[in-house]
Parts: sequence; C-alpha cells; structure tokens
Amino acid sequence: MNIKNITIETDDGYHLAGTEFLPENPNGIGLIINGATGVVRKYYQAYAEFLCEQSFTVLTYEFRGIGESKKSRSDSPSPTMLHWGQRDMDAILSDFMQRHPRLKVKGIGHSIGGQLLGVLPDNNRYSDFLSIASQHIYWKNWPLKDRPLTIAFFFGVLPLFYTLTGGLPRWVLGAEHLPNQVARDWSRFGRKKAYIADPAGRPLREGFQGYNGKMRFYGMADDRRFAPPPAVHKLEALFKNAESDVIILQPKDYQMKGIDHFGFFKKSMNKQAWSETAEWLSR
Repeated sequence: MNIKNITIETDDGYHLAGTEFLPENPNGIGLIINGATGVVRKYYQAYAEFLCEQSFTVLTYEFRGIGESKKSRSDSPSPTMLHWGQRDMDAILSDFMQRHPRLKVKGIGHSIGGQLLGVLPDNNRYSDFLSIASQHIYWKNWPLKDRPLTIAFFFGVLPLFYTLTGGLPRWVLGAEHLPNQVARDWSRFGRKKAYIADPAGRPLREGFQGYNGKMRFYGMADDRRFAPPPAVHKLEALFKNAESDVIILQPKDYQMKGIDHFGFFKKSMNKQAWSETAEWLSR
C-alpha cells in the first residue's frame, strides 16, 4: 500500500491533518474514519492499514484543535464540537469525494465521530456508516449503577476544568488537550436531554432523521464509562430513517479479557472483529 500524509483546508481557516492509505488493487470503496474526542489519527492506523489490505481506500484525520490540525488564519473561530461535525467532517468528505470521484464512499465513526454524522451537511453522501462505540451521551442513558461517575464527569469534572483551565488537560483522560468550547459542548450534550443542540439549546435532529443509508452500530458489553449498550441503542433510535442494526460485542466471543471503549482499534484486537466490519463495509 501507499501511505501519505495530506492536509485539507476548511472554508473557515483550518488545516486538517490527514493520512491516506491507498491499496494496490482498489475495490471501488473509500472509507473515512472519523475519530473520537481528543484522539489523534495515529490511533486508528493499524485498523486503517488492515482495511487497506482488504483493498479499501482509507482516510484518517484529526478534528480542528486536535493533534496536527491547526488554524491557518488568525481570524478562524475557536473549535467547537459542532464545528467538528458541521465543518470538519464536511470539508474532509467533500475533499475526499473530489479527489476520488469514482469511489463509493462509506463512513466509520468512533464515539463522537459517529454521533456527529447527525449534524454533517448532506450526510447521505455516505452510502453506509459504521459506528463503533458511538452513543447518545445524555447522562440518564447510563445504567443506574454507573450514573454517579457519569454525573460527576458531565456536571463536575468538565465544568471545573473548562472554567479554571480553559479546556480539558491531556492528563485527565489521556487524550489530547480539548479546547474550551469543545469541553463545554461535551458537558452540555451530556447534561441536557436535548443532547446535540445549538448554542441556544434547540435540539439538532434534521440530519439524524434525514440520513437514510445503511448503518451498523457496534457497542462493547464491557464499556461502562463512555458508551454503555443502552446509550448505543439510544443513538441508533435517533437515526429513525436509516436501515440499521446494533451489535453488542462480548469480549469472550473474541477470546479477549476486555474491549471497552478504545480496545477495538488497538493492535491487540482480535482480527476476526475487524474482518467482520470489512465484510459489512464491502457489501
């Protein structure tokens, strides 16, 4: 395969860093991996290389304010989670389709990367979408026994840090530093029943209801902190016009001690699971 780093410029002045994986014998399908909150694209490299070996053309990238994705103009707006979906995902998809006009394009989303499909303009440009550990993050979607930590995170930890430090430091979750408004959006999406909403609190649902492609949602049975199975099912319900299903992965079925929220993309993941996603994406 040929692996190359690229830069995609958004209309509002950001250079988004990406890595493209080009197979020797393309199968006619392009895949864009939309990452989780604060996760750099290198984290998805092993999975992207695996998919490229299956003849998919694959792109990974980083949202604005994360990793190597930086401002290119001094007047560019500060990053928000809504910008990630409405502007970054749009710029990435538009650029990819322009450079690969003959490919059928399908999406993969991890956590927030799957949620934000609902605010991506013209999201039916993705014929199919695979969401992995993506969830509806309203705090009441967590099982009762796990709610105390969830409440503490959305109502306490996030507000404390974005108020005192202007964002969320790297050491809190072990991911990249989160810009101030990104952390604020994450907090309000989790605290409010409206979930993904505009700054005035009005729920944004047009894109969720408008997507009519095929979707598959993977949840992890042992993901208690970030995307418990009930929250995965709640997200699927928002995409009511999509042809979708939910699969909850049990670690024991893949001879693994655990998968949790981030384990699916690690090199240690049982490749049977990766093969199953490749089969679904190739249909």
